[in-house]
Amino acid sequence: MTASLEGPRYLSREPSELEKQNPTHIETPTEEDATDPVEAKKVLRKIDWRIIPLLQFLYMLTFLDRVNIGNARLWNMERDLKMSGYDYNIVVLIFYIPYIILELPSNYFFNRIEPRKFMGVIILGWGLTVTFAGFCQSFAGLLVARVFVGIFEAGMFPGCMYLISGWYRRHELLTRMAFFFVANDIAGTISGLLGAGLGSLDGARGYSGWQWIFFIEGAVTCCAAVLAWFFVPPFPEESTFLTPAEKKWLLRRLKADNGGMSHERMTVQQVAESLKDWKVLTSGVLYLAVCTTAYAISVFQPTILRTFGWDDLKSNLLSAPPRVASGIVSVLLGIWSDRIQRRGIFCLGGFLLSILGLFLIAFLDGSLRYMGIYFAAIGIYIVQPLCIAWCANQVTSSSKRGTITAFAGTLGQFGGIISALVFPSKDGPQYLAGIMTCVAFQVAGIIAAINLWACCAYENKQRDAGKRDHLRELPQEEQEQLGENHPDFRYTL
Repeated sequence: MTASLEGPRYLSREPSELEKQNPTHIETPTEEDATDPVEAKKVLRKIDWRIIPLLQFLYMLTFLDRVNIGNARLWNMERDLKMSGYDYNIVVLIFYIPYIILELPSNYFFNRIEPRKFMGVIILGWGLTVTFAGFCQSFAGLLVARVFVGIFEAGMFPGCMYLISGWYRRHELLTRMAFFFVANDIAGTISGLLGAGLGSLDGARGYSGWQWIFFIEGAVTCCAAVLAWFFVPPFPEESTFLTPAEKKWLLRRLKADNGGMSHERMTVQQVAESLKDWKVLTSGVLYLAVCTTAYAISVFQPTILRTFGWDDLKSNLLSAPPRVASGIVSVLLGIWSDRIQRRGIFCLGGFLLSILGLFLIAFLDGSLRYMGIYFAAIGIYIVQPLCIAWCANQVTSSSKRGTITAFAGTLGQFGGIISALVFPSKDGPQYLAGIMTCVAFQVAGIIAAINLWACCAYENKQRDAGKRDHLRELPQEEQEQLGENHPDFRYTL
């Protein structure tokens, strides 16, 4: 494969069909315009298979090791550790404190350390912590273990998002993120089955079922750390699995898509400057709005299903289909969104569908209430990968993308804390307070999405009208540092 793009500036070419249909839409031409599209797809598939399945598997383990505390509770953990009152709630919530504090700084180190080494170490760290948590003899010991799980897991989600965003152009990103987030659906589907299977070892070799859950799931994670150490790829600039020609082509198309900017080392000053950008702050608001409902569905869906009069087994089994459906729809809409290069309409549609589902859960009974769970889950899981991809689409600096993924993840964890507090058992069977809290956060998400959409559309029109052309008078070196402020850059709507 040969490259014909000589620099990061944009090529002159005929308008695309999408641009002819919508004159305000400007596509950024890249080196792919001058290469064999069949060969280009082969390279992208090669990258897809090398990155997405591995990160998806590793992130699935993150989720499983985070929520296995709920399965352990069913197998005499509270009895053995003499826990009572709010002890279990404290053990669940203590995880989020180090997680929230360390999530943003984690991407600073992820940017400066080889991804495979960073992920290998943190995965081994929480794998060993979960394994040895099985030897806890007291509530205090379990509390310390959960703190360390939060410390080590903090870098996993933002690191995965940062790495994925570094390999793809802006309008290829959502499809990959949607596939990545299917890991949540897989983990949510199998966690209960794993808990039941491993917990059934209760009494074997003198250990309780909750201890076997920690032993085995932790040991699997430790093995996965070895996999991460050897197979997690670096950023494209240091990649070795591509041929020299493929690597050169990839770097040039990424640089063109990013307005001439390439991967850079993140500094504290860059992170501080990024946090002043309203687009970065918007990513946090959107993800907080999403995660409040997403965590509520993950944690309290079986509880809500039990209010239908179903037993625990049926409630757990029937909590899986909405997760499967939401994963399928999320991926399909991610592909569609990337294909038409639009985000806002899907984001608003997802929020509105989820709100409709929450109202069905709150005010109806029977089969319509169960349908509401489908609507709520499908809607919110459409938005979850989309809001990260949308905000990452609006910036070109790799350090700013890293800040977006970490900052959004940090605020998203507050959603986990909120959802844990607003669904007390006394509010059953309708759980009106908790459901209305989720609705309120989604309304805030809709306002943030409309603001992002409107502001970016306004700025695109200003650039189409030539209102930012004075920036072309800057020296070439300064123009290349403008990033998303360059007159040729167009925000994704």
